[in-house]
Amino acid sequence: MTRWLIAGGLVLAVMLASCAYSVLYNESRWVAPMDLSTYQFRIQDLPMLIAVPLFAVYILALGFRLFQAARRQRLQGQPGYTRHLDPRMGLFGLFGFLGFLGFWTYTTQRVIFPFFFFIFFGFFGFYYEGKLSDTLADEMFEEHRLKAQLKAYKIGMSLIFLMLWLVGFGLFSQQLDYVAIYLTIGISLAYAVTVFMSEYLLYRYERQE
Repeated sequence: MTRWLIAGGLVLAVMLASCAYSVLYNESRWVAPMDLSTYQFRIQDLPMLIAVPLFAVYILALGFRLFQAARRQRLQGQPGYTRHLDPRMGLFGLFGFLGFLGFWTYTTQRVIFPFFFFIFFGFFGFYYEGKLSDTLADEMFEEHRLKAQLKAYKIGMSLIFLMLWLVGFGLFSQQLDYVAIYLTIGISLAYAVTVFMSEYLLYRYERQE
């Protein structure tokens, strides 16, 4: 898992460096929206053309790795126990800080997509799931899991309702761009809070903290 974290850090560094190079020295090509029907290759495009597929491959490989680990755990058996997970996987929640790039990309390029990365803050919940690795999933555990999930969903839905209520009553009514930013950030964070809280609350209920 340490190697995956190091690889993720390197891929992230390459992606950020490529974006910075494109904005500063290549007219923001492949960072800002482009008309691909008139696209002509430049040698300066190479950093982004390498970084974007590399980032996509890493995400796919990570997803496949997690799927394999979960499948291996089921096959190895102990169906009455929670899966084994390294608490350090919670560090993937650091990808959530990429969401702050959205303030810069919107200011310079009017691009709001990076705000979506706030959703990765939910990955901090992997830390608490890892702390409960190989825990006996008895009836009490399942009761705690259901209780934690219901409370987390209630929190997440309450946040989304509050955001929609504010928009419905005219928040940013004269600035549609701000509405899009507000909803993208808000819904991403609400989802992240739901994912994180379901694991955190389960840990608290199990440890009685």
